[in-house]
Amino acid sequence: MFLAALLIGILVGFLLKGNIKNIDVEKIKAPYLAVVAFSIEFILFTLVRKGLLSRGNITYILYLTQYILILLFIYKNRKDYAFLVIGIGIILNALAIFLNGGAMPVSPEAMVKAGIISSINEVKETMASSEGLYILQNSNTLLPFLGDVIPLKHFRHYVISIGDIFISIGLMWYIIKEMKK
Repeated sequence: MFLAALLIGILVGFLLKGNIKNIDVEKIKAPYLAVVAFSIEFILFTLVRKGLLSRGNITYILYLTQYILILLFIYKNRKDYAFLVIGIGIILNALAIFLNGGAMPVSPEAMVKAGIISSINEVKETMASSEGLYILQNSNTLLPFLGDVIPLKHFRHYVISIGDIFISIGLMWYIIKEMKK
């Protein structure tokens, strides 16, 4: 989804007669924090998907470290409102994850509507064991509206959260405004 936001931001920037060369990445403060945070996420998801790590204290600590680093990055770049919008999205996703045991709650109904899986029964059989960093929403889910509840069928079939939307809007806003300079 974030790759789509990046590409849409660039496309809109060009349509508004902006130039990608105007994006001055040197003014972004502490980019290493974001690089390390997303490296942690990549490693975490890879280890979980390969079955080398399962959700528990280690994944919780790694997730927490990732979110602290990304929030520090947002804080250091807080004078740019686009980063604050991204930060709101990060906080919304973090709330959903950490209030639900270190896993993002996913709506089975949204997965069916997105065309990821054909029935709720199939979702429960396959999803529960395949992705250790996601859990199916149920009656015990805290703040379920912050989980992955929005089905999308464009480009790919997936389910996103309100936090993902904020992150995408902030990313597009940043790219477009920078290209217009």
